[in-house]
Order: sequence, then structure tokens, then C-alpha cells
Amino acid sequence: MMLRLLFCACFFLFTATIADGAELTPVGVAKVDITPDGPVHLVNELAPENSAGISQRLHARAIAIGEDPPVVLIGFDGIGVPEAVATRVASQLETSLGIPRAHIAISASHTHWAPHLSGLLPGIFGGTMPKEHTEEITRYTEALVQNLEKAAVEAIKRRLPSQLSWATGAVEFAANRRLEEGGELLVDEEEGVMITSNPGGPVDHSLPILTVHDPEGKLRALHFTYACHNVAITGREFSGFRNRIHGDWVGLTQEMIETRHPDCIALCTIGCGGDQRPVTCGGIEVATKHASEIADEIDSLLGNAGSWHSFSGPAHTNHRIVPLPLEPPPSGETLQEFVTNPKSRSAIARSMVARRLLEGETARDSVPFQVQSWRFENGPAFLFLSGEVCIDYQLRIKRELGENVWPVAYTNSTPCYIVSKRMLAKGGYEAGNSMFYYGWLRSLKPETEEIVMEAVRNTLRQ
Repeated sequence: MMLRLLFCACFFLFTATIADGAELTPVGVAKVDITPDGPVHLVNELAPENSAGISQRLHARAIAIGEDPPVVLIGFDGIGVPEAVATRVASQLETSLGIPRAHIAISASHTHWAPHLSGLLPGIFGGTMPKEHTEEITRYTEALVQNLEKAAVEAIKRRLPSQLSWATGAVEFAANRRLEEGGELLVDEEEGVMITSNPGGPVDHSLPILTVHDPEGKLRALHFTYACHNVAITGREFSGFRNRIHGDWVGLTQEMIETRHPDCIALCTIGCGGDQRPVTCGGIEVATKHASEIADEIDSLLGNAGSWHSFSGPAHTNHRIVPLPLEPPPSGETLQEFVTNPKSRSAIARSMVARRLLEGETARDSVPFQVQSWRFENGPAFLFLSGEVCIDYQLRIKRELGENVWPVAYTNSTPCYIVSKRMLAKGGYEAGNSMFYYGWLRSLKPETEEIVMEAVRNTLRQ
């Protein structure tokens, strides 16, 4: 009670000092180091070797908006969000602070230079993970749960009256990695980079940005989203970077913004970029160039007051889980063929799932998909989607529901790629082989897209 009285006193004090009379909202921010305390096996490493060092430290960042109960966005440098991790963090925050599940969103940056997490991508290693790695993964995942909760609690405790604003910029380093007619993939061995040319592929270069300023105009926090895989460094054959912990272009952008604005905590989330990657990939220099493009665009917008729209809390929240149907399971004879002498990495992952089914595990007929919304009356409508959602959804959502809808993928769980009807018809990695790495044996059905869109509409509407 004393803390609440103190907060209210500070709120009215700051309200009296603001010059332009804009409405203030309590906002808190926090940043917690989540770098492993020793060598661990990284997602991008196919050999059974632990990490060789730390090129950039990993962090969790949180922004808490509004009075009790606030909405809290937690972002962290990691490959994805295991559903069990999100459930535990949300449950602990609800028990300790009374914050409803719909008020908590947990999003991953999808860096491949981070540790594995329990319950996520069980087949990505291309075989059975050694026991010592499994034990390390369990310990790191447990520590991550506590660190995500810590970031949220610290952000909630640090709420101060603040001015919320948002704007939309644009950067152009994303490219559709599913090559359409006329597209090509080039490898420049001399420069050590991969270049994607795909002018016919769908893409969204928009960069929505939220800022948090104190009443005197100091930038306290910044949240931005871009629909692009966080893999500028990735490329085992040509990147010159191997088996070291790093946040990739997302981590570099966050760090760059925080260096330019020392009082600011910068949180980046990924939009529906499941089928998008940087136009150039191949090392830290390339990733730094992409980070600079975003940081420069943000600084340009910060210098243009006319680009920004102020808004305030509270947010209207909603959260639901819908099943996305899978194609029928193969016959027992086909399953037996899958487990017989698999040759490739994806075939090994498929054989692992097939073997479990042959041993009696029940084949699931749907994928749980989470949709969450925070709708501000006079501001953006945040739309949090689970999984590696592909760009067709982002384009359709904005086309049908408006440009003020702010899609954020890789949030609350990462069950698989969420592909569109168009992509399912064409097949390919996202619609096919990737399912094995996530522990599924079948593709999503074509009606998935309409089920997702109906869930999105209902979540925002209600």
C-alpha cells in the first residue's frame, strides 16, 4: 500500500510538470543478462561440441505498461519460446502479482547462436542429443524461466509516468527466401556472403516503433518489430563465424540503440518473418550493417516529431488457443520405412518421430496456436502470434484489419512454421521438412489459413 501511495504521489508530481499536457501512462522497463554461465550446445551447431565462447551477451528485456494490472512484454535473445516456459512464467506472475495471462506476452528473437531450450525443436540436432547436453539444456531452461520472471517483475516495479508514442518507419534488408520466378541465390566466396535476389517474393519492409519518454523528454525505452529471420550471421559454410554465442542482427541492433541512447532499453521483436531472411547473410560485419540500417531509421524518425502519434493506456487484452489441423498420419508400413536407415538430417528427425509412433505414442491431429491482442483505444493494436508465422499472414492482416495492427510472431510458444494456403500448395521446407524438427510428422491442412484469420479477427474484436 505504501508503494502504491508513493507511486501515485510521483505520478501526480510528474503530471503537473509536463509541458504539453499530454496524458501520461505508468511504464517500467528492465534488462536482465541471460548469457549461459559456461559452455553449452548451440542451436546452430551440428557437431556434438559445446560453445567455443561468447561474442555477444544475451539478454531478456521487459516493458510494463499501465496501472495494475499492467500489460508486460518480455523479449529475449533465444531461438524460440517453449510453451511450458511461457506458461510457467505467466503462472508465476499471476500468482505473485495478480497479472492475468492475457496481459503477459513472451517473445523470442530467434537467434540461432543461443542455447537449445527444453521442449523446443527436439529434432533439430539431427539425432539423439547426448545426455550431458540434455542436462545443460534443462539447467539453462530453468534459469531462463527465473530470468524472464525477474525481468518482468523489475519492469513492473520501475513504472514511472511516461509518454507513449508510436510511428512506422521502413528498412529494406529483408528478402523472401522462397525463390519465386526470377529469384536466385548467390554465394560470393571472396566476400564470404550469401545474397538473396527474389524480387517476386512477398515481403513487408515496415518497421513499427514504440517509444517511452519521461515527462522531460528523455527516451526511456524503445520497442520495434521487423519481419525478418534473425540469421544475418548464419551460414556454416561461408560466415567465418562458428559456434559462438551471439544475438545476431537483433542483438546488435538493440545494443547499438542502447549505446546511442544510454538511458534507453531497446527491445526488438520479430514480425511474421518465417519465410524472410536478410538479403545478405554471412558474418558479424553483415549483421552490423543491417543493425545500422534500423538504428539510423529510428534516429531519423526520432528527429521528426511529426512522425509520431501519442497514445495512452489501458490496453484491452485477449488471449486464446486454437487447434490448427494436420494432415492424416501415414500407415504403419510407411512409418517403418521412415525409421529404416535415414540418410539426411531431416530424414533422421522424421525417423525419430516415426519411431515414437511405432512404439505407441498417439499421433496428434492438430497444432496448438496462440493468438493474443493488446488493443489501445487511441494507438496500435498489438497482435501476438505463436510460431514461425510467414509473411502472407502479416500482409493479409494489415490489408484486412488495418495498418494500426502490429503483428509480432515467435511469441508465447513456437510449435512450428505457420504457413499460408499458398505456401502449402507449393510445398518446400517451411510447409514440409521443418515439421520433423519440431516433432511433427505431417503438414498443416490448407484450411489452416482461414482458421488463423478467424482467430485473429475474433481476438481483436473481443
